[in-house]
Formats: sequence, C-alpha cells, structure tokens
Amino acid sequence: MAPILTLHRVTTLEELKSLSYIGADAFRDDAGMSWFFPGGRDHPEDFVVAWKYLLLQDFLDSGKFILAAKVRDTDEGAEGADRHPGRIVGFAVWERTGVCDAAKSWQGSSFSKKLKRIFLDVKIAYTFFLDTPRRSISWSNLKYFGRELDAAKASQPAETWYLSVLAVRTTAQGQGVGKKLLQWGIDRSEEEGIPSTLVATDAGIPLYGSRGFKRTGWLFFDDGKQKQTIMRRDTHYT
Repeated sequence: MAPILTLHRVTTLEELKSLSYIGADAFRDDAGMSWFFPGGRDHPEDFVVAWKYLLLQDFLDSGKFILAAKVRDTDEGAEGADRHPGRIVGFAVWERTGVCDAAKSWQGSSFSKKLKRIFLDVKIAYTFFLDTPRRSISWSNLKYFGRELDAAKASQPAETWYLSVLAVRTTAQGQGVGKKLLQWGIDRSEEEGIPSTLVATDAGIPLYGSRGFKRTGWLFFDDGKQKQTIMRRDTHYT
C-alpha cells in the first residue's frame, strides 16, 4: 500500500534543522541559488547553513507558515504511528500578504519574535560577511535577485497567498508531496476568494501549471541570461 502522507505546521525550532537539509538537497542544482550562492556545490555545508538561516527568517516573520510533509508506511498501523512517527520529506513556506482584516488575522506577531528577528539579522551578517560561509555567497548577486523578487511580488495583487518556497527531498520527488504542499495554499486562497501566487523555477512549472497557475511575467537575473516565471492562480470566486 502507498505510504500515508500528512502535513503539519512547523512550530518549533528543533524541527527546522531537518528542513535545512531538505532545502539544500532540493535546490542544489537550482540556477537562481547557484547564481547568488555559487560556492554551494563545492561547499555543501555552507549551503545547509544558508538554508538554516532562510528558514529561521521565515519562522520569525509574521504571516508566514512553514508546513512539513511527513510520510509513514501504512503497514505500521495506528499503534505504529507512535513508535515510528514517520520521516519528513518536504516543506513549503506560504505567506498571507495584504492589509485587510482577514490578512491581519493571519499575520499575528509578537514583540519577542520581532526582537529575535533583529538578532537573527545580526547573526546572518556576521556569518556571511566574516565567518567561513562567506566564501560561498555573492552579496551583489543576492541583493540583485532580492530586488527582482520584491518587484515580482509587487506586480501581483496585494491580497494573496504567496508560495515563498516549495522543497521536496530528491528521493521523494514525483510521489505527490509537492502537490499536497501546494494544495494547502490553494485551499486557503479558495476559502478567502483571493489569488495564490508564486515565482517558479523551471523544475516547478509543470506542477504549478497542472494546478491552474498561469504565467504573468518573468523574473530575470544573471544579466538577463536566466529567468524564473511569475505565476498566479485566480480562484473561481474572482
């Protein structure tokens, strides 16, 4: 029988550690990340550190939700779920953007998280300017890509569910994990009657297209030689 696939929201820092390895594995050949983190292939340990901090930022940012996908063999049964809780094979980061009351209800934040976010930014600056992982990053390329990504998000409707990251372990790809993680945000957008949006790598376009996402523009980088696809899925309410 097929393994049982479930989703849950990541609410502890302990769980982020395994996700950083999944992110590094899933994106090791990604053109965008290879452009602004060119040393990641030669120094995979630096790439894991980069994903650790990316996920910590998402964990502390208001309005963002990290979902983990876990698989468990069906022959373990209900009792087996306690002994063998399963293994995490993928994750997604969804963000509720906007300023309406519905958006604010998803964006609850706290002073403690804001303070932790400030300290995290200081730690990131130290790590990638002064510590060993600085050998792997191109700050100029990263800043350029960040500006283009901000512009891509700004080109979409203000009120959306935005897919910031979708990562599936390479050994688990093609098994419906990405589809289930994607569907979570689609369901939220359908409930609210607002679009869901994303910026797709070439690898993700077939999945997104199959779920109703349409191209609305391009995100160019590397002096225009490479690009990613800006996509939107309108709900049947809009």
